[in-house]
Amino acid sequence: MINIRKITMLEYYKFRHYRPFLVILGLYVFCFILSGFSIKSLLDWFLEKQKDDAFLKHFVETGLPLFDFVDIWQNLAWLATAFKWIPAFVVIISVTLEYSQKTIKQNIIDGLSKKEFLASKVALIMIISLGSALLLLLLGLFLGLLYSPIKGLPYILEHIEFVAAYGLEVFVFLCMALFFAFWIQKSGVTIILFLLYTACIEPITTAILHYDCKWEVWYFPVEAINLIIRVPFQKYALSFVHDTIEYRDVLVALGWAGVFIGLSYLILKRRDF
Repeated sequence: MINIRKITMLEYYKFRHYRPFLVILGLYVFCFILSGFSIKSLLDWFLEKQKDDAFLKHFVETGLPLFDFVDIWQNLAWLATAFKWIPAFVVIISVTLEYSQKTIKQNIIDGLSKKEFLASKVALIMIISLGSALLLLLLGLFLGLLYSPIKGLPYILEHIEFVAAYGLEVFVFLCMALFFAFWIQKSGVTIILFLLYTACIEPITTAILHYDCKWEVWYFPVEAINLIIRVPFQKYALSFVHDTIEYRDVLVALGWAGVFIGLSYLILKRRDF
């Protein structure tokens, strides 16, 4: 039986003094917080520059309610998804280092099963995902209490499920990074191919299939991950937006997480070290 505490502590001892690991996570937290504080100022500056625009006149006078309760949770969660590649690099480095430094072989010789080794990486992903959700929660509460004109508890709690949705999106995305790392094993190559696939290859392919061939593309992995939290800003132009989390999107994303973890285990199981 897998000892969760044992494998979690093992992962902690491996990376607590590894400076690049700490620097990348620190960069993630810094970018996360900086974006929350800078976007409001940038939007106010933009609206001020466009104060003669008739369409934007209302927002110039009242301000764009980006960080108002009830809107803040979906808005902030969607904006934060831009930084999910940073912890993905942490996962890739944590796996590929095991191969380059031969620690994966030593762990297995010392009695750690391949299933337990994989579980240690999944535990790392879960910790990062929970930490990301907690960071979003704290930042959202701070910005909402600072900028929102309404601050009652019912308004604060409405749509707060987007915090959990963000944690889920990060989790599934990191599971995908985990699979790439086990599959390729070289950190530089893995990062390049992961970036190419998630930012270029699949988005371009799904766009062609959807707009030219009229295919449904919600079941592709990156598309499924991105659909967990939909773009919320059309509502400020009086257009319809999905301001709820669709069960289908959650189930498809969880399915892909299971696929990526399962494929990682198959790779790990079949390879000798």
